[in-house]
Amino acid sequence: MDKIEAENLLNKSREKLDIIDEKLIRLIIERTSLAGDIANSKKVLKKDLSDPERENIIHERISKLIEDKDVNKECVFEIFNILFAMSKEEQKKYL
Repeated sequence: MDKIEAENLLNKSREKLDIIDEKLIRLIIERTSLAGDIANSKKVLKKDLSDPERENIIHERISKLIEDKDVNKECVFEIFNILFAMSKEEQKKYL
């Protein structure tokens, strides 16, 4: 690979990353938008805001999904823990 090919590959890869980032943002917003429904359901069911059992279920499901993938499991869990925190913050607005 010469410098021109490397530059082209870098630019194309960055363009793909930008598209993926946009999709991730849309999905995070979509995921967070469910907080109102979840909070209202928890209120009726008299459930706590925090649900460690559900978080464990999600972690187990994620573990299975990435089991044979070349990805750092702990980093993926950190991402989901951030998503959990975002969801809880959003749910607080409804409780």
